[in-house]
Amino acid sequence: MADNPGNETREAPLSVDVGALAEGLRPAPTVTPAVLWWCVFLLLLVACFHPHPVTVSAVWVYVALLVWSRSAHRKAFRRNLAELPRLARGMAIRPSAVWPGVTALIPARNEEVGLEEAARSLAALPYPGLELWFINDHSTDHTPLILERIQHDFPHAHVLHDLPTIEGWFGKSSALWQALLEVDRYRRARDAAPRNPEQEWLLFADADVVFEPGVLQQAIALAERERLDFLTCMPRLLTRSWAEQFLLPTGWRGILQGAEHGRLNEPGSFPIGIGAFMLVRRSVYDACGGHRALGPWHPEDTLLAAAVKQAGGRVGFAWTPDLLRVRFYHGYRQVKKNTLRKMRIFFGEHLHLPLTMMALRLSTTLMALPMVIAGMLPQAAAGRFDPVLTLLGLAGVVLYVDEAREYKDIERIAEFHPCVPWLHPVSGALRVWFALSLMGQILARKPMDWRGRSAFGAIPPGT
Repeated sequence: MADNPGNETREAPLSVDVGALAEGLRPAPTVTPAVLWWCVFLLLLVACFHPHPVTVSAVWVYVALLVWSRSAHRKAFRRNLAELPRLARGMAIRPSAVWPGVTALIPARNEEVGLEEAARSLAALPYPGLELWFINDHSTDHTPLILERIQHDFPHAHVLHDLPTIEGWFGKSSALWQALLEVDRYRRARDAAPRNPEQEWLLFADADVVFEPGVLQQAIALAERERLDFLTCMPRLLTRSWAEQFLLPTGWRGILQGAEHGRLNEPGSFPIGIGAFMLVRRSVYDACGGHRALGPWHPEDTLLAAAVKQAGGRVGFAWTPDLLRVRFYHGYRQVKKNTLRKMRIFFGEHLHLPLTMMALRLSTTLMALPMVIAGMLPQAAAGRFDPVLTLLGLAGVVLYVDEAREYKDIERIAEFHPCVPWLHPVSGALRVWFALSLMGQILARKPMDWRGRSAFGAIPPGT
């Protein structure tokens, strides 16, 4: 192990400006969306308290535009789901005389819940030439003991404990870069035949992902067939608690909604990297600087995809209904903590962005039922029909049903109880609460925290 790991990270100039890529991922710092959505919310409130033909007509214009826009998004989701490559049980794979080598690096920090099942499923994959490295990243729970058991039971599995951290770096990037340096030193020390970087793949995966036999062969075959240098795969999302079911499936759908297969490698397309499963050709990883370039920046998975594209590599995206599965969070506390962390990463320190999110949820998810009540209750109390109130109530019904339709077809990529779509106001209330909590963090200048670490690397200037 190097005495000064920081020096090894500066051996050669970087070919990719990841800082600029990170800044480009964040929303534009404009207050216009916040103003527009709060105006919509005020319009809905006025219509509920003082229904008038003019305000109710404006409400219907808003509802019609929203339904039209969402229908287009749902259509894009279904189209992408049909067109994107799929890894699934029973799919035929063309046999290969020699499968390329795969080096899997799995960071684990305080991952004792679910780690054993996930690690064993990966170690048991029947893929020839799989070299497996787990990184115990300064865990304070039973993670080291679990990984030692895996190493004992699987000869091709190795465990690296408590590698040096690099000041200012994002923890995961530091662990993965230091681990790769250790892997290369390990091979040199044993005079192992050097692997051809063009024929070696690196697999980066989260420690809570459960693998099924055949997934790695299918992924490698897809990458080689489409001449990719980077392939990320969306696992099936598992949820157990109500908080997970209310908040996570629609976010999972949002990734697929923007993943148009034919445009993934166009310069203006948004990069897609899912840390649960990322295959990268070693030569391209080295060319773009890998996690050495990502060091202080986050989110590291999306930025790795962006860096590969910037370096001229070809990227790909696939999904699987049954060969990979993951449960990211366990219960309300973890969902809230990690949702706020991700929002903070993308929103930076801009208060108007959580304000926009709050107004959006109020106007789309939470106002439907008040509109129904404001339209129907006065008519029931007075015992007479009112066309304006009826139109207001019907607008609320349309808004409520359309929000429930946002869950359509998501069951193919994520699990949730059938009643969840019809309880979506709970999801809206939780998101409003999270937006308020994020604003509190920003105002209090509270540092982000992840698994006991509060240092998250760099935030681009101006965020």
